[in-house]
Amino acid sequence: MLHRRTFLAGAGSSLALPGSSASFAQGAGVTRRSVRGMSANDPDLAAMRRAVAAMKALPQSDARNWLRFADIHRNFCPHGNWYFLPWHRAYIASFERICQELSGKRDFALPYWNWTVDRQFPAAFAAGDRSSNPLFHPRPGVAQLRLAEDMVGQAVTSRIMNSPDFEAFGSTRPRGQNSAAATWQRRLGSKTELEFNPHDGVHQAIGGNMSVVDLSARDPIFFLHHANVDRLWTAWNRRGNANSSEPMWRDFAFNGNFLNADGSRWNVAVNELGSPATLGYRYDDDTGPFAADLVQPTGDLMTEKLSAYRRLESQATVSAGTGLRRLELPMGGAIYAAAAENGQIASRDRPLSISLPLGRPLGDIVGAQAFAMRPDAKKYRRYVWAVLRDIEQPLDVTTRVRVFANCHDLSPRTRLDHPSYATSVSFFGGEHANHYAAEDRNAAGLSMYVDLTPTLARMDYSASLRSDRLTVQLLPHCSNSENNVSNIRPRRVEVVIL
Repeated sequence: MLHRRTFLAGAGSSLALPGSSASFAQGAGVTRRSVRGMSANDPDLAAMRRAVAAMKALPQSDARNWLRFADIHRNFCPHGNWYFLPWHRAYIASFERICQELSGKRDFALPYWNWTVDRQFPAAFAAGDRSSNPLFHPRPGVAQLRLAEDMVGQAVTSRIMNSPDFEAFGSTRPRGQNSAAATWQRRLGSKTELEFNPHDGVHQAIGGNMSVVDLSARDPIFFLHHANVDRLWTAWNRRGNANSSEPMWRDFAFNGNFLNADGSRWNVAVNELGSPATLGYRYDDDTGPFAADLVQPTGDLMTEKLSAYRRLESQATVSAGTGLRRLELPMGGAIYAAAAENGQIASRDRPLSISLPLGRPLGDIVGAQAFAMRPDAKKYRRYVWAVLRDIEQPLDVTTRVRVFANCHDLSPRTRLDHPSYATSVSFFGGEHANHYAAEDRNAAGLSMYVDLTPTLARMDYSASLRSDRLTVQLLPHCSNSENNVSNIRPRRVEVVIL
């Protein structure tokens, strides 16, 4: 059982007030609200317009200048590893404090864009032009934007919220990481669904600067998009889910990355970013008290399984072609892992199927009740993940790849409501992934974790459990009619059963 440690942000706190340039200690607190219910003249939107206009007018010598502040994202942002969430939490908190300072509204709270309930682009950021609206930014096709169900729908959010540990929720540690040294900040781990689906997908769907890592923070909607990602992290914690207790995560320091409201440097460690309370804000859909940082306890069998797999993964000891490997755990039980190399390409005309033999029926490995969703079957539940490793990415980055498992009749016409459908993958930050993989010959390329558990639970129990192999299938989709621009190839696929 994961235990919560909570505290109230006392109204009489002597810590720094919002907008203070001293430090980002917990203050009286502001409430971030959904942009959906805001009028064009809402005080927070008006304050953000004033602040962005002021940042754009600042000289280049001021670190808060709009382009210089956007360059912080280009120069320091981690994607595809477990620093993704805390780094972006600090970045948008820094922006919020600067807005409080430059707008004159000391209780300014950054709005968020809840794309699950509001699929269209927020009107306040599309109205007018650059001369009349500081929040306007060139965005091709945004007037017709309607975000897809398989990108931001409730089923996507539910899968994300059911992630069993922080690395399954917020992307995984870099491969081979063995310290909290600054060199690990942008090394690649594996993206998980929060990052590879709604986060990456919304960036690409908006297009323009938002679709390019180096330029994305120049678009003001960037901050509302990331506020919603941050809100989901808060909601996941509020359910009692714990952040990582690993020192390599908690002790990692973002030195020289961020700014205080007056433009001075703000150095901060991940263990200071585990809760919005420490930064003086909350979200309007959080009806409970300010929540403290939640730390993963020890002594739980699933926690032990997850920790054992993280060690196995970081050592890269899952050999391809050797069948299913069993790893016994000190607390009892075991985890299983298998891998297969792949030389085939997935195209929109020809889905890719990669089959991993299990050696015996899946039901013999996991037990007959492993995928039952009844509350009384929770103690028997198992997780099955597919890991797509070292992905050769599509030439057209607007490509989305649909992932299926054990679909016997998969074709380009297979619908998303087919029981074998697992999720959809977008590609954002591929240029960074390729850069860091090339920079370090020992680094892995872009990888993604796909949770197949809901898919196996949805499919016919008897057929799923009788099968002695698990087939992972990829089907790219792209509006570009040119040949081969949506082709992708994972060089390796792994399956892990927890």
